[in-house]
Amino acid sequence: MSSYKPSQEFHLTPEGWVPGTSTDFETIQGEPVDRPADAIETWLEEMVQSHLFCSDIYSWTLIWFDSSMADSERRGVRKQFPKPTEEFPDR
Repeated sequence: MSSYKPSQEFHLTPEGWVPGTSTDFETIQGEPVDRPADAIETWLEEMVQSHLFCSDIYSWTLIWFDSSMADSERRGVRKQFPKPTEEFPDR
């Protein structure tokens, strides 16, 4: 296993997914991205295992949500927009 573990935040808004802050080797890449004011959820996609002879393994973790919305409402918005690709967006 490698210490190379990039991560990328994604914010779910009423208009869809917005990429957030990304890190590489625990260092922020580019400028930090604030959570949009209309965000419903923030998810973190991170590489949890990298190996020369295997496919990389990623985790997808909910790290924040708007507590004023019911779970069913958030699920409804999430169903409208497919999960972002596992390939990190270019920044």
